[in-house]
Amino acid sequence: MKVSKRDILLLLGFLGILAAVCSYLFVFQPTMEKTEALAEENKQLEERIVDLQKKSDNRDTYESETARMRREMEEIYQLFPVDVREENAILLAINQELLSPMKVESVTIDALLEVPIVEAQQQDMPDATYEIEQVEEIEDATGTQDPTTVEADVTHDASGANPFNLMYRRATINYEVSYEGLKRSVKNICMQTDRMVINNLTVVYDDQTGLLKGSTAVDLFCVPGQEGKEYEEPDFGGVLLGTNNIFGTRVVRSEESLPDLEEGAEAQ
Repeated sequence: MKVSKRDILLLLGFLGILAAVCSYLFVFQPTMEKTEALAEENKQLEERIVDLQKKSDNRDTYESETARMRREMEEIYQLFPVDVREENAILLAINQELLSPMKVESVTIDALLEVPIVEAQQQDMPDATYEIEQVEEIEDATGTQDPTTVEADVTHDASGANPFNLMYRRATINYEVSYEGLKRSVKNICMQTDRMVINNLTVVYDDQTGLLKGSTAVDLFCVPGQEGKEYEEPDFGGVLLGTNNIFGTRVVRSEESLPDLEEGAEAQ
């Protein structure tokens, strides 16, 4: 079988086109993709280096501001008592009953719990984490280090708990009160020197009495383990203890002036 010169030229042309296509698909295109990836990575490295350089130049400012904010946080935490016990919640209910005034029907006191930490939503925070080995090498070589990374170990431990150990005890006061007394009760809680907050307040109108029946849940905060501070027991000196009428019956006016039977017998 003879192959003409024309067929040979066509075959060589086809092989040349096939070689060009293969070179583009398997050599040129992967090389271009790697080049684009390297260019993007270099851009990120340049931006990261500029950012680290700015932080390195302002390192003294960051450290001084961090120390100032930490002192302010410690001063704020010093305002909290070292403990909140059941008697503190009871005294608060007594003060509410006297100053509002209101009729306290019952008080529920919960156990002392740790205040949960609310983490910021990550989608609202800028991405400050880079997983590029070259950046770490540059940081080690230039001595630049992200201050925010260092502070992360100071502000939270491994479990994400608050290092100041902020605790709270919830007291739920169930009562019967007028509208004016309700406003006075809220104001009285706001005027307390101890750190507390109204977690929940619910009232309903009572058709039979014309008063409001409701409950107020108050969170009383404390920071245990503060150096140089001790628990101060509440003063119950102005609180009336006990009652001469254990059944809560009404007193007839004529009974108020009656002499004691024992004293009357001795006088006779």
